[in-house]
Amino acid sequence: MSNDNKDEFTNPFDKDTQFKSSSAFDDAGMSPIEDDHSGRTFVWLLLGVAAIGCGVLFAAAFFFFKPDAQALVDKYFPSPTATVTRTPTVTPSTTPSPTLTATPTLNMTATAAALQATDTAMAYQTVAANVANTGRVILKDTFDSNKNNWQIKQTDDDYALTTYEITDGIYTWDTTAHQPLISWITTSPKSLGDFYLSVEIKQASGPDSADYGVVFREDADSNFYYFGINQQGQYALYLYNQDWSTLVDWTQSDLIQPGEFNKITLIAEGSHFIFFINDQYLTEITDDSIKSGTAALAVELAAENDQAVFQFDNLELSTPK
Repeated sequence: MSNDNKDEFTNPFDKDTQFKSSSAFDDAGMSPIEDDHSGRTFVWLLLGVAAIGCGVLFAAAFFFFKPDAQALVDKYFPSPTATVTRTPTVTPSTTPSPTLTATPTLNMTATAAALQATDTAMAYQTVAANVANTGRVILKDTFDSNKNNWQIKQTDDDYALTTYEITDGIYTWDTTAHQPLISWITTSPKSLGDFYLSVEIKQASGPDSADYGVVFREDADSNFYYFGINQQGQYALYLYNQDWSTLVDWTQSDLIQPGEFNKITLIAEGSHFIFFINDQYLTEITDDSIKSGTAALAVELAAENDQAVFQFDNLELSTPK
């Protein structure tokens, strides 16, 4: 800009100062500004307009970019996933292996071992009760409604045709196998290492070769443990880690009540797993193949065209506080 056209300014806050301008505009008829407050009013007016503009922009941004409240709830307080998972069965049948019957002996060693076993069982049952009462509950469901969004639609795939329903406080699966399979539904998407899991399960109809229980520590590579019981009063524990391994073969137990609801309880702490049936200590095992994963309700049918009805009730999943 040329210096010849430059405006000349004096102190704008001096009432006696004259304003000079090289503008061609004729201001001879205008009176000088004599009220300082009018300038301040104009500034406040500008600030007010700017504030209103910011408010409008903020409202528009909130409208278009506001967070999805339901998505946040689903992320931090997820419900059980309705995804059905299936895999070929462990074995083509659940025929038990021969077991040896122990002959009672009246000696101090046998008596001490029996007392120790009894003490261990009592101690574990106390631990289970304490964990159930003091753990941080992840999921608790009596199936009086479908508030946790369980699978209730019929599914039909290469493995099985299954009808799911929740009625009269019971979660029921009516499954017909197209091939031998284990089928399960995850209770919670949370991957857990240490946890307490308890559920009541009943086989209402179907062959004795069927079994039912829980899948746990299913990891991102679809490896998992499966614990099941059957109508013959037996239990077993399997590991799938790219291939099947038998950790506990089918074993008889008087704690299992065929044709009735049986409460299965599992406490997992590190590599140590403790199992209970109907609140009574059953067995324990140590295995460190899978460190953590999800837990699920599960059933197994051993042959093509096998059909069975399974029922679930009073599910609880918790972690240590």
